[in-house]
Amino acid sequence: MAVTSGIASIFCFGLFIFWHLLHSVSAIHTKGALTLDVITFYKVIPKHSFVLVKFDTQYPYGEKQDEFKKLAENSSSARDFLIAEVGISEYGEKENAELGEWYKIDKAQYPAYYMFVNGNIEKPIKYTGEIKADAIQRWVKSKGVWVGLPGCLEEFDALATEFLDAATKDEQTKVLEKAEIMLSKTEEPNKKSAEHYHKIMSKVLEQGVGFISKEIERISKMVANTKMSDAKKQDLQKRLNRLSSFQAKNTEKDEL
Repeated sequence: MAVTSGIASIFCFGLFIFWHLLHSVSAIHTKGALTLDVITFYKVIPKHSFVLVKFDTQYPYGEKQDEFKKLAENSSSARDFLIAEVGISEYGEKENAELGEWYKIDKAQYPAYYMFVNGNIEKPIKYTGEIKADAIQRWVKSKGVWVGLPGCLEEFDALATEFLDAATKDEQTKVLEKAEIMLSKTEEPNKKSAEHYHKIMSKVLEQGVGFISKEIERISKMVANTKMSDAKKQDLQKRLNRLSSFQAKNTEKDEL
């Protein structure tokens, strides 16, 4: 009887610890991200210009969650842009399940990322790319949000947009001249980045806008080389980030 009682006590203690840990985890949120539920979702989304929401299991973990943590921290400097997460439960009270049903998100799609623009709850933009922080940030940037990607300079990103909007080569040349003036005033550690912006503009003037996509493809293949050092890969990622500044902004809504 004493042995049985001891086993029962250990079992009960184990259940208590498990319950405590489970509820402790539920209290933890990702740094830099808002945790939304079925009530706060409808209060927060309509009040902001850009909100990127991750729909996921209630207790996510692993590499994809690590990428989300990195994304949330790296995007902290972005203005008018929020990152949020919605945890969906399939059991018990099925918390936030109705949001998953509304946007037709199956658990096989977790984590699912949706961008809500100008408070439009009805038609968010679905992210369909690789679940990597850098890739998601470049996608967000393509929607018109400045997120301060590594290696990027805000004033030169603004010039990149002006360069893209230029209707003629003469207008592009004038933007290039502005870049030259800004480059001459840029100091370390931003000098190298500024020089790359200037080089991209020069290449586009010489070869046309097609240079951007070709260069992105070329560098992306280099980044995929697993034999490359981490330092070299980081440098190439920064090049990709700057190149993404020259991609046309696309705010069209994808179908859910």
